[in-house]
Amino acid sequence: MKRLFIIAAAIAAAMAVPHRAAGQYRESETVMDRLIWDDEKLNILLDTRFDAQFSTGNADGKELGFRAQTIKVWIAGEIVPGIRYRLRQRLNKPLNALRDNYASGTDHAWIAFDAGKAKQWTITAGKQSVNFGTFEFDYNPADVYLSTMVNDDVDSYKAGVDVAYRIGKQALHLQVVNSDATQFAREDYKNKGLGATLLWEGSLAGGALKTRWAYSAFQHTKSKFYNWITTGVQVNSGDFTAEMDYYFGERNIDYTSLVELDTEILSYVRDQSAALNLKYTLGRWHPSVKGVWNQRRDRDLGRVAYDGWGIQALVEFYPFTTKYLKDLRFHAAWWYSATDFAGPYRHLSNSGGHTALVGMRWLFKAK
Repeated sequence: MKRLFIIAAAIAAAMAVPHRAAGQYRESETVMDRLIWDDEKLNILLDTRFDAQFSTGNADGKELGFRAQTIKVWIAGEIVPGIRYRLRQRLNKPLNALRDNYASGTDHAWIAFDAGKAKQWTITAGKQSVNFGTFEFDYNPADVYLSTMVNDDVDSYKAGVDVAYRIGKQALHLQVVNSDATQFAREDYKNKGLGATLLWEGSLAGGALKTRWAYSAFQHTKSKFYNWITTGVQVNSGDFTAEMDYYFGERNIDYTSLVELDTEILSYVRDQSAALNLKYTLGRWHPSVKGVWNQRRDRDLGRVAYDGWGIQALVEFYPFTTKYLKDLRFHAAWWYSATDFAGPYRHLSNSGGHTALVGMRWLFKAK
């Protein structure tokens, strides 16, 4: 409880001084914001990615077929200068309500207010992305192919409040959200738990070096918190970009299907993931190479349960330059990922498999 008082006091202190938030104001260069921020009160966007995918190494052997990776509708706009909103709804996810009374398929439902003489403050309230660090986490999920273990399944969207303060090209965020995910909150505490994140979004050397560094703490019980450190560094040089991401933290998770146990068990684990993504822009062609590493240490067993790694090659092609089609792309990707069992599961055969896909990604304004 003492830590919650400290968090509340920090928010009160932050709101007493002059902010702005990642991907939620005009300076953002994300695809969504380039499409949205045109001074219109209502913008409707259609967002989907469709692939033909072949994979090996699955529990049922080889798989081949067509797959919608995402189907979303965005409603966003600026009501008056300095007050914006966003609603992002997944159409291929259940609509059952969670603790916050938002549907589980609702990623975003927030309103943001700019404040201060220079509009250096932004307060965002509602359901929003949790402010983990790393650049991989900050991407729209439809723009991630081979993902790290943590990014793939960490609880990403929560109701709460984010207070951010911008100093030049730097932004500091203090965010408090519900901590009710099974990964973090104990069952008898999920309706009371809160989580807090402190995020630094940095831009140094004229944008050549950018950062997304965060510390997060999520309540498990009244006196126990699960802590996370997530860091991302992006280096930009001309048409070349390198992104280095790292995740380190604790949670409860059921991985019994992976280690072939019959009984479902929530294990207390310490997870680590790292990624290196090298990207190059060659006109309309965007090739990249990415590597990931993962490790799960079972804290209850006191041993590493398994390590994992993967390597990906990708090329994206943007054939159009017109306003409403310039963000439509075609892509082809291949990756290999493997799991190496250790400790109490060393007797299991290590597993690995290939994935190859071709597809199309489009995000455009319907209104």
